[in-house]
Amino acid sequence: MTRPRCLASIALVAFLVPLQLNCRKVTPASPNEGVTQELARQRARQIADLRYQLSFEIIPGAERLKGQEQIHLQLNEVADQVTLDFRDVDPQGNLREGAVSRVVVDGQAVNNLRQVNGHLVIPGSYFRVGQNSIEISFETGIASAGRPIIRYQDSDDQSEYIYTLFVPMDASLAFPCFDQPDLKARFTLDLTAPEAWTVVSNSAVERTIAAERSGYRRTYFGETRPLSTYLMAFAAGPLREIANYDTPVPMRIFVRQSKLQRGQEEVPEIARYARDGIRHLTEFFDQPFPFPKFDLLILPGFPYGGMEHAGATFLNEEAMIFPTVPTPSDKLGRAEILLHELSHQWFGNLVTMRWFDDLWLKEGFATYLGNETLASLSDPNNIWKRFYLAKRAAYTLDATKGTTPIYQEVRNLKDAKSAYGAIVYEKAPGLLRYLTFVLGEKAFRDGVRLFLKKHAYGNAEWNDLIQAFEKASGQSLEHWATAWVRQRGMPQIDLDYRCNEQGVIDRFIIKQRNVLGEGNKWPVKTQLLLAYDKATPIIIPTQFSGEQAEVGEVIGKKCPAYVFGNYYDYSYARFLLDTHSQKAMGERLGTISDSFLRTMLWSALWDSVREAEMSPSEYISLAVRLLPTENDEELIRSLLNQSTIAFQRYLSPAQQAVIGPQLEALCYNRMMKSSEQGLRITYFRAFSSIASTPTARHQLKELLAGKIAVPGVTLKSLDRWGIIMSLLAYHDEEAEALLTTERQRDQSDDGRKYSYMAEAARDNAETKRHYFDDYLHNRAVSEDWIAGSLGAFNYWNQSSLTFPYLKLSLDALPQIKRERKIFFALDWLNAFIGGQQSSDALTQVHDFLRSNQLDKDLELKVLEVVDDLERTVRIRSKFISQ
Repeated sequence: MTRPRCLASIALVAFLVPLQLNCRKVTPASPNEGVTQELARQRARQIADLRYQLSFEIIPGAERLKGQEQIHLQLNEVADQVTLDFRDVDPQGNLREGAVSRVVVDGQAVNNLRQVNGHLVIPGSYFRVGQNSIEISFETGIASAGRPIIRYQDSDDQSEYIYTLFVPMDASLAFPCFDQPDLKARFTLDLTAPEAWTVVSNSAVERTIAAERSGYRRTYFGETRPLSTYLMAFAAGPLREIANYDTPVPMRIFVRQSKLQRGQEEVPEIARYARDGIRHLTEFFDQPFPFPKFDLLILPGFPYGGMEHAGATFLNEEAMIFPTVPTPSDKLGRAEILLHELSHQWFGNLVTMRWFDDLWLKEGFATYLGNETLASLSDPNNIWKRFYLAKRAAYTLDATKGTTPIYQEVRNLKDAKSAYGAIVYEKAPGLLRYLTFVLGEKAFRDGVRLFLKKHAYGNAEWNDLIQAFEKASGQSLEHWATAWVRQRGMPQIDLDYRCNEQGVIDRFIIKQRNVLGEGNKWPVKTQLLLAYDKATPIIIPTQFSGEQAEVGEVIGKKCPAYVFGNYYDYSYARFLLDTHSQKAMGERLGTISDSFLRTMLWSALWDSVREAEMSPSEYISLAVRLLPTENDEELIRSLLNQSTIAFQRYLSPAQQAVIGPQLEALCYNRMMKSSEQGLRITYFRAFSSIASTPTARHQLKELLAGKIAVPGVTLKSLDRWGIIMSLLAYHDEEAEALLTTERQRDQSDDGRKYSYMAEAARDNAETKRHYFDDYLHNRAVSEDWIAGSLGAFNYWNQSSLTFPYLKLSLDALPQIKRERKIFFALDWLNAFIGGQQSSDALTQVHDFLRSNQLDKDLELKVLEVVDDLERTVRIRSKFISQ
């Protein structure tokens, strides 16, 4: 907080304070909006032994929720004021003060409470050093979007569900609290709700009684172990328990009642991964499951894949109960989400970062250890290949001016949403795998165990983790950690080698350069691959930290057919192929038996496309030639995605007219003839998104009508609506009639959502106007409906129609940041900037950045996303002109 100052004018002071001037009598400065680091540090020094007793009454359909709470806390010192966090938002999403009707401190009513900038400020005179209690009566809002207490209305059976989502600092939008991660507290909760409803929270139910309101029941939950406010949660509604497992820790699984049958079909595999994951992680951490129970709630409309609330993990329904026929890759993706959230019970919940600038401590570890667990339960080569493909999102971000270090300075928790993204979810786990390579698996595991034991049920910082690794390994990591944790960006690793007339290597130098041109260097350890056509490949570990180093172990070895600088993906950098190796791919890429290596080499070629070093049409032609003989589902998905991007963004209309039918024919043929169901589904999804010619659209309509069928695949609701979306986007003459028929056919709760998403693809101005108004002003539309429709609104072939909304979407960024959940702002930018391909659009974004004073976190998000538009313009300029 800002220290109070004496006023210079004695005359003015005479009106404000007693004649005897005393600075401490001046009204303390008001806290800023959000939770600043200064306020958080002051409160962390001041407050200890924190407990919340919360009580809510939930009435179906009500827009407001009444609550009572009692906060017990120990004050180590009494300052001028005690500041709690509690705010509200008006119907337009603007900040307003939270609704409080009664505040009592240690039995004394507070009559001079100040409410300012989303805080409750109580004068320090009400408190004493030692134990204190605060009683507050309050109310908060419930809504489909824009609130941390979320209502979902199931149109299938008219049921209502209420659930919470407080991360990163939205607990204070639900109840008064000290909303910062390092003020952990024990929570006691009671909920009054209709007696037919099931209520679930972090801890187990202790008792229930009949409520005063007829037909309602009051449920009391036991006290939790110490939790940060963002980890407190509850859910209520006609949830159906479909599994209760006697695992090492009690585990229940819940779904909404209209999805009971589908849930029963999917839950056995979900439960198997959860049970096996608990056993593996308990052994890996040498630490029992840290909470008394582990409930899994599969919730409709949940905006993330999952949220790791201690003892009560919330999971996105569509991620767990597939709306399409799943492929093996889809099922592994579901397992990754589940094991990620499970890993959080230790990394994030048992030990929590002290502040959100160390967000990577929880998200990076959860991703890495979730994949490490999955690799122990299935094919490790396939899991680490998937891990690599996911990590490429971080490589993409680290090559932009919008990137950040892993350690992201967050001065105010109101900006913490922007810390989430590829840096913490992909780069951080990638560097943890890299660190395992540097330290060895045993030292890495021992360091993790030391860290968890020392900081159990408390908070920690990244330096605490590094110290644990140093102690476990005996290695100094100061230079490694400073370079990789505190510096932004990444190196590009280049291999400069020469073979003599005798066909042996006589020079081999490994070099690094900063991709962003900012001059920093990194300690690099990697594995070099020298590949031969008729000999065993040679793998050579090497490390260096300067600008370049000679690799002496390679000198004198036979000249390779090609080389690659990051075999098996232990390192972290951009690894392009040298000219000789890139040329070798045209002949050899289809013959490489190692699918992981094959995937990495394809990705290196794609990086060459993005760097405007390889023609996008050349890349697509190579993919079209080799895909018919490729059988690896993960690689096929990647190639189809990259080929689609190259086709839609980088080619001219004339080039598209030539290559489009080739891509369509490939996808249709493999959709009908691939030997494995997962591959047929993969090609069907690609075909649905690229089918733009009259022939391909006719085939889509035949699929929709059931006149042709993908062998062994029954189209589900989302599949059918995806076809409708594509037909609408390409202005097919039958699209509107088919839309009407599909609406009549599918009136389910899911169907309403998918219809909303599909109709955003209509290529007319009125549709775009209506949807954009919904996005900014219609709070009745669920956030997941809006997020799901953004891509359809900005369909790639409608950039002229959506161009007028580019500037409007940028102007709306402060509102988006304030009202929407964590990942929404990035989805928003990717849709509206990503829907453009022209230099005019690029100029408009640059002009916006120059003329607007955005919050720094939002500016970085724009710089991150506009990088792809810059590349698009550069690639089109170079290769279309050729």
